[in-house]
Amino acid sequence: MDADTTCPPPEFSPASIGEHLRRHMPVTARWAYFDHAAVSPLPSLTRTAMQQYVDEAAEVGDVAWPAWAQKLASARHLSGQLVGAHVEEIALIPNTTYGINIVAEAFPWREGENVVVPNNEFPSNLLPWRNLQRRGVEVRQVVVPQDGRIDADLLRPAIDAKTRLVSLSWVGFASGFRVDLATIAELVHEVPGRYLMVDAIQGLGPFRMHVHQLGIDFLAADGHKWMLGPEGAGMLFIRRQLLDHLRPIGLGWHSLAASSFDPQQTQLKTDASRFEGGSHPMATMIGWEASLRLLLQCRAQAADSPLSRRVLDLVDLLADRLTSVGFRVDLPPEAHRSGIVPIDWPGTNGAVLSLARKALLANDIVTSVRGGRLRISVHAYNNSEDIARLVETLVDFRQRHHAT
Repeated sequence: MDADTTCPPPEFSPASIGEHLRRHMPVTARWAYFDHAAVSPLPSLTRTAMQQYVDEAAEVGDVAWPAWAQKLASARHLSGQLVGAHVEEIALIPNTTYGINIVAEAFPWREGENVVVPNNEFPSNLLPWRNLQRRGVEVRQVVVPQDGRIDADLLRPAIDAKTRLVSLSWVGFASGFRVDLATIAELVHEVPGRYLMVDAIQGLGPFRMHVHQLGIDFLAADGHKWMLGPEGAGMLFIRRQLLDHLRPIGLGWHSLAASSFDPQQTQLKTDASRFEGGSHPMATMIGWEASLRLLLQCRAQAADSPLSRRVLDLVDLLADRLTSVGFRVDLPPEAHRSGIVPIDWPGTNGAVLSLARKALLANDIVTSVRGGRLRISVHAYNNSEDIARLVETLVDFRQRHHAT
């Protein structure tokens, strides 16, 4: 039976939040799951919400549509809460790629202007900007050092009078480096008419985000990683002063101001939902809404989020245990850490790392290989027993591999 998620945790310490969240993650019955930088397993509350939708869709069809629409409205409200945005600044989107493309294509570019992007970005935050070269927009890629460090000093030389937008990831998908967005935003906004776009998918959930306090203009993230949601549901934030700055694209019936199917109607919504266009993927949006409620119940939106403190405590524990037995742990400086822990050890290469991942999987431990290292993604519901299993299995693999 699914755990009851209606009751808040008795206290909000990092440890108690971790235990509370763990009770709602069925995956923990078997797996030590360290792959949230790839795809999240679903909480029990999310599974229940999606199963209820499927049952209703099969048994009553669109008679249940008004209730589904209320869940969409709740998802919009909760995602705004999570990032400190006004509800009219949130568009519901199927994935991060979709949101970045909306901003890239809707922005009022002029030939000869440029966009600045780090060269280690995930393809979803590079290809949409490269595609603008057909419109005469220059794409300036900033070379990022091996450790993934990105700061204002690194970006500044690439920015000039024709830079209109800087786009970067909050957390590097391979390095785990968490960018100081406030200082980047300050640099970007030194000149009026220059804007900051953030791909927040690798940080949003465990780490607190407040778009207005940080000075972010656009943000995209979908929920299937650290927000504990299913694939196919996420958010696009557009600062409300910029809603009319973007040209309308991706238009459909859902973009219209009035709830009418009149094909001659032209008045668009005045909020960010004008970019949603057509029907939503109801099952995934309803599931994501449940995941958002669970995260906010765990105070993900708090200035001193116990989720982030729990994640960083576990990252420290994992790093200490791995280094004590001879593994190389490549963590960023403390202020820039995330839930991503890249590791390797002497004698590793791509083939060895792939074998190590398979050995872990055979022992019900889930990780990934990215950027030439084993990537371990720690969430707040992991615990010391999960970490012990991981370390013991890696030590055993290393010994057996060296023996052969």
